[in-house]
Amino acid sequence: MWEIEELYLMHRQAVFSYLMSLTHDQTLAEDLLSETFLQAMRSLDSFRGDSSVRTWLCGIARNLWLRELRSRRGEQPFDEAYLWAPNGMDDRLAVQQMMERIRELLAEKDERMRRIIAMRMELRPYSEIAETLGISESSARVLEFRTRRWLKDILQKEGFLDDGR
Repeated sequence: MWEIEELYLMHRQAVFSYLMSLTHDQTLAEDLLSETFLQAMRSLDSFRGDSSVRTWLCGIARNLWLRELRSRRGEQPFDEAYLWAPNGMDDRLAVQQMMERIRELLAEKDERMRRIIAMRMELRPYSEIAETLGISESSARVLEFRTRRWLKDILQKEGFLDDGR
């Protein structure tokens, strides 16, 4: 098993970059990075190896970020719209409308496509998605890419996203 110092040295930059992409706030990202590795240290013995260590750490970081957002909004449940929202899109109503449209669009896709997108939102590795759905990893990647591109194209045409994104 790994030592926490070794994990920190190997993965701190990737986890920090991931946190920066979520928070857009260096101080908050640094705080969450520290908390991520503290949480990892507490639960290192329970790591099952179902995913890569980096995926596991990013999952911890994401959960801590979501908890932070919830605490800032009181007890109001967090809508994962912010994971899809473009940078600078702060209008909650616009984000909620975009998420509703994404749900409608994904409902048009087959179950496999919806599951691939859902599993990637949960930071599941392509190997796990492929095994779960009985497809190759490259197929999982291609199907995710095509679905995200399809969503992006429609959202741009409908004015939810800027054309430059």
